Amino acid sequence: MLRKLILLCMLSLLFCACTNDFSGNPDISAELSETEHNNTMTDVAKELKTPCIVPTLYETEDIVIADVIATQAPYLADATGESDSTEAIRRALNACEERGGGTVYLPVGVYMITESIQIPPFVTLRGDWQDPDKGTEYGTVIKACVESSDDEESGLFLLGGSGGVVGLTVFYPEQGVGEDCKPYPFTFYTNGSGHNYMLSAIKNVTVLNGYRGIGACLTDGGPAHEQLTVENFKGTFLHCGAEVYNQADVGTWQGVSVSPKYWREIPEDSWMKTPADGEIDSFVGEAAVGLILGDLEWTEFKDLNIDGCRVGIHIVKGKRIEFAGSLYDISVTDCKNGLLIDSIDERWGMVIADGYIEGGVTNNTCGLLRMTDVEIKGEIMGVCDDENRTVKTYSIDELDCPHIELNNEYDISDKNFDHTRSYVKPTDKLYVFDGVKDGTADISKELQSLLDDAGITGGVVYLPSGMYRLDAPVSVPAAVELRGSSSVPTRDQNGLSRGTVLLCYYGDDAVNSEADQALITLNGENAGLNGLRIAYPQNGPYDDDLNSTYAVRGTARGVYITNCAIIASAYGVDFSGCDDHFIKKVSTCCYYNAYLLGGVNGYMSGCLQNATVIVRHGNSYYENWLAEGNVFTDLFDPILRMLCDYIIVDGAENQIISNTFAYGTATFLTNINSENTLLVNVGSDNLGSGSPQIIADSGSLTGINVMRWNGISFEHYDGLLNLFNRITIGDKTEDAVTEE
Repeated sequence: MLRKLILLCMLSLLFCACTNDFSGNPDISAELSETEHNNTMTDVAKELKTPCIVPTLYETEDIVIADVIATQAPYLADATGESDSTEAIRRALNACEERGGGTVYLPVGVYMITESIQIPPFVTLRGDWQDPDKGTEYGTVIKACVESSDDEESGLFLLGGSGGVVGLTVFYPEQGVGEDCKPYPFTFYTNGSGHNYMLSAIKNVTVLNGYRGIGACLTDGGPAHEQLTVENFKGTFLHCGAEVYNQADVGTWQGVSVSPKYWREIPEDSWMKTPADGEIDSFVGEAAVGLILGDLEWTEFKDLNIDGCRVGIHIVKGKRIEFAGSLYDISVTDCKNGLLIDSIDERWGMVIADGYIEGGVTNNTCGLLRMTDVEIKGEIMGVCDDENRTVKTYSIDELDCPHIELNNEYDISDKNFDHTRSYVKPTDKLYVFDGVKDGTADISKELQSLLDDAGITGGVVYLPSGMYRLDAPVSVPAAVELRGSSSVPTRDQNGLSRGTVLLCYYGDDAVNSEADQALITLNGENAGLNGLRIAYPQNGPYDDDLNSTYAVRGTARGVYITNCAIIASAYGVDFSGCDDHFIKKVSTCCYYNAYLLGGVNGYMSGCLQNATVIVRHGNSYYENWLAEGNVFTDLFDPILRMLCDYIIVDGAENQIISNTFAYGTATFLTNINSENTLLVNVGSDNLGSGSPQIIADSGSLTGINVMRWNGISFEHYDGLLNLFNRITIGDKTEDAVTEE
């Protein structure tokens, strides 16, 4: 009863908070059964005018804004699961695509799907998700009534670039074990083709009884993909939790859990049936592989939990190149084979830190498996002779294999951190911008007025998909979020620039580029930026001075930027002096400095710097722009590899930077007078010739799982420097560094 009353209060607040007119909404009774409640949530969603904040039953890290609600007319998806909702959801997704992108929302309920559904680029399909490790009501459930097929190159949901799936639970009602096990394509699949190439996302999803989970680019000789984002992906799988290949730029995976328990723990009175006790665990233990990882370049994994499979993690031959990646905070339990490596990039290899692996480790290659603070239960087997590749079994105490290095001298368990950390959400008050959105007129005054209104109450100022010209800077007040149309990470796709884009025509004449007012000032505690891109149409690489101010500057505690991109700015984000700042999933191409960080307890994760952020686009406003074919001769070599210091940490304390990568910069990170800076799963490719990846200049810095090509590893001038699991293309001999 208390839970229902709390829910009613939440719904009431949401109704009052949104600027849409809620007159005529249905009465909500405090005596609802669970089924009645779910139906009522669907009825409420039918009454909402979009775009709007939608009421969710389960807690979310962000405010959920719907551009289209699939249960509304004319789509009318059936939330009871009794009739086929495939076409209704498709129509809703296509309508959102026609608007330029955004979020299609599926309220709590059951939705029958009978065929594959394509998620368009810049569009997210989003439901209301209950973490299965916290409860078994599940929220928005997809009833996958699709034909059984052993097709490895398709999926239930086909992902578009800068789009994805968030907050769904999937169940296959015809699935069984033993002789009743049916093959199915992947639940989530990207083929990397066309506008499906970059930055698809799978977040907060559960697959209760899947056959194949996540798939990418299984076609021999087919397209690649880039920057696949996987976060909080959980489920039971009868063949594999994921099988992924042919990734060019860096993907990030965190919060992955594969276990027979998710199917086993479905309540007995549920319409979703489970086999008899013990049958699931027995079948999965004999048949399933947790993760099958092919040719992934530099992919960064955090918080992996694989349980009860035949093989926990299997590294296999790629379609184009070979695997090279970093894993941190992993647990492989009750698997017959814990980690099996059958193919790897032998110029270097892979790194694992802070882990536990049951079922042993086997490296059947001459690439290096480097581990720090990893407990292994079971046999360790590796190649001990490069010429004839003789495989030998090693004990942990007597490990002496040139291709397996286990260093447990260093205890780094105190360096683990909570990857689920987020920012302080704004209040659920929505202000929708309704001005010019084709890039032809300056909207800065109108936008500032709306931001000032929001500053009185707190809340979200929403810019629906479109091009918005800014000739003057704007300031975001405390407890206000300036929000674009993307619910997931976003960047331009080749030939396509949808979603929300700010066109910046300010700052080129700055007197002091680094100190003058930024384009966007997050001017108060917990002010934030979310789901949009900032582009400088007149500041392309051929501009005379490449000048601009910082794109974003924070002035207070708790400022944040997430799911954004910054394109052709001289300077990116200045959060110096901002305690508890938060940066996540931001793609940049900044000429001189992408991040200037300071304050106490800052957090940065999942970010990428690469010149392709500039050259891959469909933006007609860009002037005298660079073609991708000239990116090395005209941008990487003369500018970025000479001048760009990607991250500068100055005067900070307890700064965390994880799952972050830079391609083609002068340096990756400079640490100045900053204490307890922590790097986990970081990498840099194509550094400037002779440039250090890391500069340590006073304070203290620890780096764990640090991958590199080109340049040199570090320059250390003062303070304490610890580097564990360094590995470099062409050099597998780099030792740990512990020096003052």
